Amino acid sequence: MNLTTTADSVMMFCILASMAIFDAFSTLLSILKKGIFVDQRSLLMKKTNRELKEMLVGVEKISKLNKKQLVDLILVAF
Repeated sequence: MNLTTTADSVMMFCILASMAIFDAFSTLLSILKKGIFVDQRSLLMKKTNRELKEMLVGVEKISKLNKKQLVDLILVAF
């Protein structure tokens, strides 16, 4: 190997490593935005009553509950 091939290899490694680090960092930032710190109540309030009732399969006496009551029941159950 000559100096040019070695330099190219090192440069390619640095580029690939920096791309991997950038991807990992952007993934960590997206977790904060999308996942862990999102209010579960607000996510559930966006669902329809039918979707909420489907989440409560096996729970009795939910047919007359309103959306807020269904969300409260889901948050208590899980």
